[in-house]
Amino acid sequence: MRKPLWILLFGILALALSSCVIVADETFEFESNWRRTSDGAYVFCTNKESRIFYSFRGPAPSQIQNVIETYTGIISGRVHQEQRSVNQLTYSGGRYTFEGILTFGQNGIPQSLPAGVSQQAIVVTPITPPPSNTGITTVTVTVTTTSGFSYSGAYVYDVYSNCP
Repeated sequence: MRKPLWILLFGILALALSSCVIVADETFEFESNWRRTSDGAYVFCTNKESRIFYSFRGPAPSQIQNVIETYTGIISGRVHQEQRSVNQLTYSGGRYTFEGILTFGQNGIPQSLPAGVSQQAIVVTPITPPPSNTGITTVTVTVTTTSGFSYSGAYVYDVYSNCP
């Protein structure tokens, strides 16, 4: 009588574990096509085309339910989300990669001005102004698997205007 009970328990345990998705390395890497020369940090530029690149390890594409990018202006608190399907990411060797072009502004990626700085009228001058830090945006990428397990990574980007 004890043997069938043990077999039943092991069968239930095996069934429960078979539905789990194990992510061995969920390390995220973030980049952009712009880098600050002083320290090599990745940044965004509002006056030029800014691209975001990120990658992460994950289970097979059939086990990814969705990928959500959340862009948050640090000071403004304004949030913009983009949902990506697995088809928009490249999958190779257990690693997903994404490359996209960003649009800044009211209906796009939020940025926030540093404390004590406000928007000002633009005065046209014959000289090219130097790049200036106009805000900070945190990018958080959250991956949700078909079993409901979620994990995420984030990177804080300084945002500049007047990039060369």
